[in-house]
Amino acid sequence: MVSKQENLIHLKFDYSEGKKAKRDILSLEADILKVSKIISKYKELRLQELKNKMVLHSKLKSLNRDISIIERYLPKLKIPKILKKEEEIKQDKAPIKTITKSRTIEDQLREIQEKLKSLED
Repeated sequence: MVSKQENLIHLKFDYSEGKKAKRDILSLEADILKVSKIISKYKELRLQELKNKMVLHSKLKSLNRDISIIERYLPKLKIPKILKKEEEIKQDKAPIKTITKSRTIEDQLREIQEKLKSLED
């Protein structure tokens, strides 16, 4: 049988090493608490954002309904064929918007890592 004394592992630290390790652990705990606080604040803000989006959606839906009701009562415009052709030409000449893709998180991380490597040299 193996006795309990054989299973124990003892580590010896200098006073300064122990003090530094304790300081590091305490700072990590403080950082974790800060992150936890930030996450809870984020959750609150996210819930508020979702509530605001729901209210906005319902108001837009109501506005759309009101506009359609108003359009029923307004007279229909009769546009001559000549003016219709000019409008079509203007619409064809409208500039085409190009969509640029935002950088991905991986690209950003790679760039940060390269900057860190350059600082180490």
